[in-house]
Amino acid sequence: MTYLNLLWHFHQPWYIFPGSNRIERAIITFRTLYNYYPMAKMIQESGTTLTCNFTVPLLLQIKKIDEGEIIDSFQEMLIEDSENDSVKIKIFLEDIPERIKNKNEILRKLMEKFFSQDISKREISDMKIWMHLVCFHPCMVRWFPEIKQLIEKGAGFDSDDRKMLVKLEKEIFSQTLGFYNNLWNSGLIEISITPGYHPIMPLVYDLSIAKKTKTSLQIPDIEFRYPEDVRGHIEMGFETAEKIFGKNVSGIWPAEGSISNEILDMLVDCNIKWIGADEQILHNTDVADKEISSTIYRWKNSFCIFFRNHEFSDRIGFVYHWWDEKSAAEDLFKKIEDFSENNEKILTIILDGENPWEWYRDGGSIFLPEFYGRINSSKKIKPITFSSACNLSMKNISLSNIPPGSWMGLHFDNWIGNPDANRLWQILANARKTVYQQTGKTPLHDGLRNLILMAESSDFFWWMSVSADITTKTKFYSLFQAIISSIYQTIGLKTPQEVMSAYLPATQIGQPDRAITATIDGKLTSFFEWSGASEIKIEQLWTTFQPFDLPVKKLFYGYDMKNLYFRLDISQKVFRAISVEIKEKGVIFSFDIPEGNFVFENIALVDFLEIKIPWEKIGSNDDVAFALKLKTSDTEIRIPPAGFVVFKKKIFDDDWTV
Repeated sequence: MTYLNLLWHFHQPWYIFPGSNRIERAIITFRTLYNYYPMAKMIQESGTTLTCNFTVPLLLQIKKIDEGEIIDSFQEMLIEDSENDSVKIKIFLEDIPERIKNKNEILRKLMEKFFSQDISKREISDMKIWMHLVCFHPCMVRWFPEIKQLIEKGAGFDSDDRKMLVKLEKEIFSQTLGFYNNLWNSGLIEISITPGYHPIMPLVYDLSIAKKTKTSLQIPDIEFRYPEDVRGHIEMGFETAEKIFGKNVSGIWPAEGSISNEILDMLVDCNIKWIGADEQILHNTDVADKEISSTIYRWKNSFCIFFRNHEFSDRIGFVYHWWDEKSAAEDLFKKIEDFSENNEKILTIILDGENPWEWYRDGGSIFLPEFYGRINSSKKIKPITFSSACNLSMKNISLSNIPPGSWMGLHFDNWIGNPDANRLWQILANARKTVYQQTGKTPLHDGLRNLILMAESSDFFWWMSVSADITTKTKFYSLFQAIISSIYQTIGLKTPQEVMSAYLPATQIGQPDRAITATIDGKLTSFFEWSGASEIKIEQLWTTFQPFDLPVKKLFYGYDMKNLYFRLDISQKVFRAISVEIKEKGVIFSFDIPEGNFVFENIALVDFLEIKIPWEKIGSNDDVAFALKLKTSDTEIRIPPAGFVVFKKKIFDDDWTV
């Protein structure tokens, strides 16, 4: 028997500026219509038992939008036209994932006309409707005939159509959290929480702990140690969940699965039954028994720690979206049935319940019901909640020491160590120290305390650490900047200039700084062969749960007058084919990887993989956008995972004649 211990994590940060009652983003509406409501409905229809984890900002924003305390500008855009519609449309389009927008032919054509400034008022009106219609998950058409009616109409929408769509969205918002609450009260699901504003709790407790991790980055010497803030986040999580759902939660998925000894000790007094963490952390403890499928681990004989199975979690998140959805569900079901090998085992799967589905061919509308139906009818699989898993009759082991880390490994590199993230930590530390100097040991009043907790959100440091577009980075920096400014204003001080300065990225993906000419032999032919090429650390390209144990660690690219060159530093040779795609031309190079090392004219693999592509295959445009695809036996890894790496081809003065 396999006890399937599945958790969907629902995460959105706080998007509203201090002092405002407006959300100028489309993301909460999109995720509610495309993810949160449909996920609850599919759970209800299938009768599947599992656990759903929410962040506090997500719960509060859905609740406040429903109650009218927050004005959702994306919904408001449907109600009335304004002179700022064009500006709003651009902002809101950025929040709707590219794959969702591009799947819809009508919206895609309207966007082309909009950005070419060849669009009529009637088409802008239709475009606003379609921006909302694509937010509805494919399953929603089956549940709400109003959506199907509007999709079939296609164009020429009138005020009655708008009113109907606004009314429908408001109904869905009013039902979503109650839907989950009913599922919880019925015993079908369990609800858990991520504390407060989604902080990396070990770093807030004591920032210097980052120096004790297995990091390769430059950790700054910043004095920042606030255990009381961690406790504030934890209390906020419990209080918010109780107010919204009417009862206490029993479990926690820490933000990004980040834990340390200090955090676990603090949670002992919080009357919880369990937390989730990543299996990499257990593997690096000194405990002898590290079999997460046949052992219940407890922290100092207190609450349980369930360690996330990487393989199965990543199959759902990164493998199956390439498959036919029904075949993917069948494959996952079979692997889970075989998992126990006729013994009693627990399989803990924790992953994002939002982002994967937009990558599935049918949005997960076939995969999820098929998967749920199969596990419910199986005699070898028993779906359970995390609290129920605490009571399984398995060997119990007490842990008393773990290495600090997160789901990304035994470090916090995606939140500290990068120059942009370090800058934010320094700004936050200065503000927090100033508050302490002004208030001493006097308890902080609720408004100031809330601003401090808000500024400690992991999302600010995440977006300053990962490779993301400048627009996204600027949006999050602007919000961070506003929160820090409000902290200074609240204590009656002028905001320092270092806070008010505009965001200037320190870590964009670098452009090649000189011409290179690589010898395609799979080896470092000379010390200067790849000197001057652009270097990309692959793991930094993922902005959500990344595939475990990526086979490529670094990508280099550079060029001369004749060719564009790629070099991939490989940790393991598990892929069978590689291709290069150019945005404007599609796939221009593909190659089936043979066994062993090889050297050909345009591709070689010995110490690393080298590729040469003549410019005539790429085109004459100065702006080049490329992506690489690596195919394994059952999946495809795309570099970058979404979009393209973009650079501007230029003539270097130093050595075009090499």
